[in-house]
Amino acid sequence: MTEKQKLVLDFIYAYTKLKGLSPSYMNIARGLGLKSKSNIHRLVHELKKQGRLEMTPYQVRSLVVTDATAQKISKL
Repeated sequence: MTEKQKLVLDFIYAYTKLKGLSPSYMNIARGLGLKSKSNIHRLVHELKKQGRLEMTPYQVRSLVVTDATAQKISKL
């Protein structure tokens, strides 16, 4: 997993815990200080391929972190 993928994964987990719903690509981009939603889209889909994220097709804000390392880090 790359540094940016780790940042995105941790951000999604923390945002979901705080807000009660998963972030949009724009929320992730703004939260991490990135400008491009397309880069976030690419990173999210790579994390999905790796099995670290799950998402429901055609449904907004459906990201669910399945990677236990993100959950451990957020509990610190």
